[in-house]
Amino acid sequence: MFTIPAFLIGAIIGWYRASKFGGKTADKVQYSVIHGIIFFLLALFATVMVDWMGLV
Repeated sequence: MFTIPAFLIGAIIGWYRASKFGGKTADKVQYSVIHGIIFFLLALFATVMVDWMGLV
C-alpha cells in the first residue's frame, strides 16, 4: 500500500543527497535508485508486519 510512495520519496532523497555531494547525473540516478529500493523494502516489510499482526 505504501510501497510506491516510499520508493518515490526514497528516490527524491537520493537525488538530493547526490546533488549535495556534487554528483553528476549518473551518480544522482544511482543514489535515487538505491534509496528508492531501500525505502521500498522497508515499506514492504512494514506492510507485511502490519498485515501479519492483523492491524489492517
